[in-house]
Amino acid sequence: MGGIDKLWVELQRHSLVAVDTMIFIYLLEEHPRYAAVAVEVMTAIEQGKVEGIVSAITVAELLTAPAQANDMTAMLDYELYLSHFPHLTVLSVDMAVAREAARVRASSGLPMPDAIVLATARVAGADAVFTNDKRWQGKCLDLDVLLLSDYLEG
Repeated sequence: MGGIDKLWVELQRHSLVAVDTMIFIYLLEEHPRYAAVAVEVMTAIEQGKVEGIVSAITVAELLTAPAQANDMTAMLDYELYLSHFPHLTVLSVDMAVAREAARVRASSGLPMPDAIVLATARVAGADAVFTNDKRWQGKCLDLDVLLLSDYLEG
């Protein structure tokens, strides 16, 4: 079974997935290796095959480059894209997420932004998180860490 077919089979196992910042960066930058797989993940969410969530931290990370370029139009475009994407919910960092992020960081040693993304997923009840950060594997045993690299063709 090819990479994209394997991805769609994997997606059928999950009802709510968190999406890491890297997935959006691969899309925005049209990454030559990972953009096609990132498109498939977002297509599954857009079509309602699976529900998706992102942390407000992801929004902040994505807005940083346009903010550095003082490109307010790009910032607004990114915000509109994320806030109106079908079957994708942006979740705030509240006290429950902050508490869980502290636990994730304490047990994993991951940087706080990563811990917040994982904590958001856990608090929201996600059963998987899409990333390409191998450091996340084994850090949140109750979440399936799905690496885009595992779904490349060939």
